Amino acid sequence: MENVDRRSELRLPSKATIFVEVCSASDNDEPSPTVIMCSSLDISANGIQVQMDSEVPVGSILRLCADFGSSREPIYLIGEAKWVSASNDLFNIGFEILDAENSDISDWKHLIIEKLDE
Repeated sequence: MENVDRRSELRLPSKATIFVEVCSASDNDEPSPTVIMCSSLDISANGIQVQMDSEVPVGSILRLCADFGSSREPIYLIGEAKWVSASNDLFNIGFEILDAENSDISDWKHLIIEKLDE
């Protein structure tokens, strides 16, 4: 699917290590979750664009962990893959950040405000 810019808020170029949980662990003796490490390309109040070497289906709702380095604690989020764009062996994926229980959505919003003030 082609990347169509539908975000109404400002995109901020920001490099972070993003961990995407593509397969959850269950409570019984199933294997541990499958997590893919990738990098952010840009962030916004309600979204994040990452570059991965694996594709995820559009519409997938996945757990994300954004690590901006030693200056702050990792931020745990829930995101829905809204679009995927392939280039060579890499995939740019746009996630909409969802306001979900057990996520750090308020920390994410504060991070965006801080970056806008820089």
